[in-house]
Amino acid sequence: MHHHFLVGSSFTAAATVTVTLFLLALPDRHQTRGQSQSQSHVYRRNLVDLAEPPPLTFSPKDGTFQISVFEDLHFGKNAWEEWGAFQDSATARVMNTVLDAEASTDLVVLNGDLISGENTYRENSTRYVDQIVEPMVRRGMTWASTYGNHDTDFNLSRTALWEEERKWLGSRTGRMVDHPEAGISNYYLPVYPAECGGRNMNRQLQDQQESSPACECDTPSLILWFFDSRGGRAYQSHYPVTGQPLGEQNWVHHSVVGWFKTTRASINAPSLTANEKVILSIGFVHIPTAASLAFQRSKGGVDASRQPGINDNVPLSPQGQEWCKGASSDDDGEEHNGEAKEVEEKEGCDYGDQYIPFMQAIAAASHGMMALFSGHDHGNSWCYKWDGKIPGAQVKRDMDQAVITAPGNEEQQQEEEGEGEGNGQGQKRGVNLCFGQRTGYGGYGSWIRGSRQIVVHQEELEEFVIRTHIRLENGEVVGAVTLNGTYGEDRYPVTRNERTHLVDSALEDF
Repeated sequence: MHHHFLVGSSFTAAATVTVTLFLLALPDRHQTRGQSQSQSHVYRRNLVDLAEPPPLTFSPKDGTFQISVFEDLHFGKNAWEEWGAFQDSATARVMNTVLDAEASTDLVVLNGDLISGENTYRENSTRYVDQIVEPMVRRGMTWASTYGNHDTDFNLSRTALWEEERKWLGSRTGRMVDHPEAGISNYYLPVYPAECGGRNMNRQLQDQQESSPACECDTPSLILWFFDSRGGRAYQSHYPVTGQPLGEQNWVHHSVVGWFKTTRASINAPSLTANEKVILSIGFVHIPTAASLAFQRSKGGVDASRQPGINDNVPLSPQGQEWCKGASSDDDGEEHNGEAKEVEEKEGCDYGDQYIPFMQAIAAASHGMMALFSGHDHGNSWCYKWDGKIPGAQVKRDMDQAVITAPGNEEQQQEEEGEGEGNGQGQKRGVNLCFGQRTGYGGYGSWIRGSRQIVVHQEELEEFVIRTHIRLENGEVVGAVTLNGTYGEDRYPVTRNERTHLVDSALEDF
């Protein structure tokens, strides 16, 4: 069995074949969370142990589901320098500090750029995975990854990275799209109601649930979507004429868009047939969409009290950057060769239009997709409520020009919403596009490190509410907001723009 949620399958049946072996390795996440495990080798999969983590559920204790997001870790940056190893140690310290402070974490998301692939050797490039996952392994936590533009390079294979990560029992990172150009980390994870708490329930309660006709453990309360925005350089590949490393496309591939639309429709079909609401969802992708760039460049732009967070990467770098319109070898099956392709891709263009299908799909899903979380731009950490409008086909540097609504969005959204459906309060609903907080000491910039926290209350799902804050490496909490119908109008404290360095007194132990 793999990660797939199959519509109509039993939660109990799905869990039974996976839980037994996994429980031998992982402590109960609601009882021993935060305790260390010295013998980390017991968390390794082997050839005969095919156990998977048990299904995710809202907490039986308080009905919440909390995600800690680590992004832009950049392990392995300048590993040949003494300070390279110091950076990795400092990054691990940030992760440990956050997880100690956020002991209610139910899932860790590694949202891209786990490794600085351009600085690694082929022989050891994937071995950084062991260092990256160690903070979660010690605590018996599970995690799920998206891969970023630095997770593929001439000496770093995205496939090998995933295979190395999947050796660990705690990894939920999946691969559900097999197209050769799709990347790896395209998949979803269902989160079930608190009453379906699997191994956290006592046997009597579990028996009652299995025999109860009212049991809703066949249907998740929340879906977590993960998208691979690709980018970087292709593994062991060159342009045939110049001999330079071959560039990888940096947007969500059209095959993934098709998979998302089809799979989402299949998951929601039983609910819509029963005249129930769509299953709400949250998405993760490393490189942000051009909608965030359009908002950043719009009149008024990012307001420090209405969209609190750092806004130093201006302009931000969205999907499709530096690729001209039509500079693709996958949409129409036509191949481009050698230097002609290199010039077409890299010269004279800010952005092409390859990002549009993904944005259209997210916009069409806006009545179920509550938020999409990105990284990539180390100096940005704000959220804004996207109205579903798509920037024009050729996004140029003067992004303060008008935007257009993608054709077909309105009709498709009306079909999904159903007549008269809203959030119950007449408040505007849209997809919240959010940056996290850069976690790693590798890579550019010295903005204070930390982690975005996402907390969803099961009882607030119908109100389309997410609570989120950023836990900094110094233990402080900043940027706490409620992503609800009035987000973007409500005012919050302004986030301080702080910096940290390896020579800071807080890092003297390293």
